[in-house]
Amino acid sequence: MTTAYLTVDDAPSDSLPAKVAALDARDVPALFFCEGRRLTEYPDHAREAVEAGYHLGNHAYSHEHASSLSPATFREEVAWTEALLDDVYENAGVDRPTRTFRFPYGDDGSDDGGDHAAALQDILAEFDFVSPDAGRVTYDWYAAEHADRLDWYWTIEVQDWTAESPADLRERVTSDAVGSRLDSDSADIVLFHDAGNSPAEFEAFVDAMLDRGVEFGAPLDLVE
Repeated sequence: MTTAYLTVDDAPSDSLPAKVAALDARDVPALFFCEGRRLTEYPDHAREAVEAGYHLGNHAYSHEHASSLSPATFREEVAWTEALLDDVYENAGVDRPTRTFRFPYGDDGSDDGGDHAAALQDILAEFDFVSPDAGRVTYDWYAAEHADRLDWYWTIEVQDWTAESPADLRERVTSDAVGSRLDSDSADIVLFHDAGNSPAEFEAFVDAMLDRGVEFGAPLDLVE
């Protein structure tokens, strides 16, 4: 049986409670990467997710490409969001288990050259972020590109924001592109989004993965 780890970007949205309820009903764990600006808009939705046993990570404040930000501005974006996440956990009465970060768009600054990307990784180290164990995700390309990074990348995405219907998402799960990954021996980090799709589309995706024989593991198990 394939093991996958569900990560959900661009949280929280107005439909996060419905999505958390859907996951809870199916006993599917997930890690939600939160934008700071969204945490200011829907703090109670984020708190309720934590109270339900889900974990939150940092997705920067304004969802800008990191390659377009100076290191100083990037640090501010991360710090603002960290403070908001700390408040969410405190208000939920839950100890924050660890600190995780995902770059918006997966843009780690490397397109601007090695020095900029290295500076951003140094900033992540300042905040004690932890990344997945690359030894658990055994694709050669993943180990080569992400083993020494402190951010969370992914191995499967279905571009859910372009889906036209729940049926469309189900078809994407059964596609050769996704199927070839799920049939491999590697664990997979799955990317979906909170904002930009409906609870029905979210549920269709999760159910299609379960029907495909996927067993969802707790994402934070990847850092242990």
